[in-house]
Amino acid sequence: MGNRPKRHHLRPSSLAAAVAAASLTLPAAALQLEEVVVTAQKREQSANDIGIAITTFTGEQIRELGILSAEDIAMYTPGVTVNETAATGVPLYTIRGVGFQDYSTAASSTVGIYFDEIAMPYTVMTRGLLFDTDRVEILKGPQGDLYGRNTTAGQINFVSRAPTEDFSAGITASYGRFEAIDVEGYVSGSLGANSRGRLAARIVQSGEGWQKSTVGDDELGEDDVMALRGTLVTDWSDTFSSKLTVSYVDDQSDNTANTAYDGTLIGLGPFSSPYQPLNEYIIPGSPTFGETPPWYSVGDNGQAGWTNSYTSAITGRTFDLRPQRDNQTLNVALRLDWQIGDATLTSITGYSDFQREEANDWDGGFYNDSSNINTTDLQVFSQELRLAGETDRLNWVVGLYYSQDEMDEYYHYFMSDSVFGYGSIPFGVGLFAPNPILELDTKYDQETTSAAIFGHAEYDLTDSLTLIVGARYTNESRDWTGCTYVADDGSLGVFLNNVFGFWGTPFEKGVGDCGTVADIGGIDPAFPPYSDSIDTSRPTGKIGLDWQPSEDVLVYGSISNGFKSGGFNGANSNTTTQLIPYREEVLTAYEIGTKATLAGGSMQLNGALFYYDYQDKQEQDAAVTLVGNISGLTNVDESEIYGAEFELTWQPTEGLTLAANGAWLESEVKKWQAVDRAASAWQPDGGGVVYYDASGQELAMTPDFSYTLYARYEMPITNSLMMDVSADYNQTGKTTGGPRPEDATDDYGVANARVGLGSSDGNWRVMAWVRNLTDEDYYPSAYTGGNGPYVRTWGMPRTYGVTFSYAIGQ
Repeated sequence: MGNRPKRHHLRPSSLAAAVAAASLTLPAAALQLEEVVVTAQKREQSANDIGIAITTFTGEQIRELGILSAEDIAMYTPGVTVNETAATGVPLYTIRGVGFQDYSTAASSTVGIYFDEIAMPYTVMTRGLLFDTDRVEILKGPQGDLYGRNTTAGQINFVSRAPTEDFSAGITASYGRFEAIDVEGYVSGSLGANSRGRLAARIVQSGEGWQKSTVGDDELGEDDVMALRGTLVTDWSDTFSSKLTVSYVDDQSDNTANTAYDGTLIGLGPFSSPYQPLNEYIIPGSPTFGETPPWYSVGDNGQAGWTNSYTSAITGRTFDLRPQRDNQTLNVALRLDWQIGDATLTSITGYSDFQREEANDWDGGFYNDSSNINTTDLQVFSQELRLAGETDRLNWVVGLYYSQDEMDEYYHYFMSDSVFGYGSIPFGVGLFAPNPILELDTKYDQETTSAAIFGHAEYDLTDSLTLIVGARYTNESRDWTGCTYVADDGSLGVFLNNVFGFWGTPFEKGVGDCGTVADIGGIDPAFPPYSDSIDTSRPTGKIGLDWQPSEDVLVYGSISNGFKSGGFNGANSNTTTQLIPYREEVLTAYEIGTKATLAGGSMQLNGALFYYDYQDKQEQDAAVTLVGNISGLTNVDESEIYGAEFELTWQPTEGLTLAANGAWLESEVKKWQAVDRAASAWQPDGGGVVYYDASGQELAMTPDFSYTLYARYEMPITNSLMMDVSADYNQTGKTTGGPRPEDATDDYGVANARVGLGSSDGNWRVMAWVRNLTDEDYYPSAYTGGNGPYVRTWGMPRTYGVTFSYAIGQ
């Protein structure tokens, strides 16, 4: 671009990049960190030439660190969290405190997740294996001027390896604790004069679970995942090429279970709501009164509780509730590139089909307070057209984006031991004891259409100063129809009939009638499925300056904003107030940062300061309903997030690499009238809701300070053998849980270590590894486990194993 000084040596931009740098044999006279090329701005650039906070992982790093999925990325990226809900199998991604703590499958993420430039708008689609990955790019802050679906937090881009001209093949196989087998392989090469292909596969299985039942001999946590990907690249002419990628993932693994604990440990009551069989331990006169329930556990990451089956006393039907997946994902992507003079026209077409039948257990026990089976049918189509070009001083991109997705979900919920079911009897809850609610059916259809026009330009004002501008205009519509129905056992119908007189005869309901009650303007005894639509049109943009005073220093500043459209509550509902859509959220980000290469190219230091002005943040709140004050969704009027980040990579001597990164976050609610759970009570006209001033609270999933330390030393053993030793320590800060103190998490640290021996040419390598070296007991997630218990989701205990890799034609 113009006469800007050119960097003679390019460096990686993150701690994780040090793994790749250290894996190379470096001559003593040239201790310079290796280049990491990214496509964050839709063209190949060094990560350090871009005025955006970017953390990158190469494919080698992913294998070295034992990263299996998108969730694992968070451990090595300060400021990024993934909250495992263990409720509906939906991971919740957060970057710099920007996230949406909703477990509904229908909720789109604040974090954009992209696989080979194809958006995955629903996080439940992102749990497949990472395999044959070229790199992962984490972009922090709104990126709407270049990326398809609207998000506020940033993007995580997964880029698969491309086919090679020459033949190459490789295999990596691991065996570890819990009888874990992980095999990944690929073959790549020419398929003729103008085509080349690549076929890759990965299988992960384990024959032993790592979670042990708190009350029996059962175990949970076995893996059984198979993934395939085929890629075909064809050069049809000197100016036109195509890339077709087809991938498939089949996941039959166990799901994670929760662990229940006494809420007084965190200053709350012992439980959110009573449930069976807790009565045997807290009601005087019981044989075990005053004892600690055997399903409670604290400080043992191998202990958990779950329900394996439920048999209805009414219908006699038996359901398999063991936490497990039966999920299949098919992704197809077609990219076309056409060189037109000095510009390139790119078309990217994507189609994803996600099918699942999945069981999860919220409550952390063998009892049936909260269990569910989700059956999901989801299809996503997207099309992007963009034209890009450059002159001596200008790089530009303009484009159009369109996507359409349709989701059908059946959410079968089981709660026979809850306070709404049989648990109401020993605790004397008169509303439910005569009419226990045992099962619920929630069904909904959601259709979403998004269309946008966008543009991005970088103009060299001088040889060292570049102006960046971007703009986007988006229209997004969402149509939703559904409600919570009376299940086959009819228990909800009996409750509504006997308490409110909705149905003339117990166990009967009109076809299409909902168990959800219309409580706006009075009770409707024959309420049909709820239908509504939201339509959002909004411009967003970015302006920034990149200043490069020398070839080794970049200083940048930017102002950008993004939005995430509103949506609907896909969870169980009792009243229509729970189904009213929440509004879109808007975030404006102010950021300054620097990327500096020091010590003659052997050190890279990056840093950033940022401030986020957050309007109408989408958030959980209490829903005041006829069965009590339960979970709902709303918007926080005004909040803010600010913080700082740094990344350091240093190679002080031949073979030694040291690295560290960290993130400090602060957040505050500035304006929000939240529901007062204790003072609110349901009324048929929608009244009875009492609010309190929630300003001053922190936002959920905002770790105060997190950091990662990394070291690696590589040395020659003989002329043909190399040995390496590496270790890392990852510290995640505590969170308050925001308005829900039961969602708070403690700080924790996890250490990992590796020893490798391989050939100097890199063709083969054997590595022994240990993850969670100190067997740290930590829980990255905590919340109310459905209806009654407080629960935590624990991280894996210590694992260890051996990995062998072999490749030819690299």
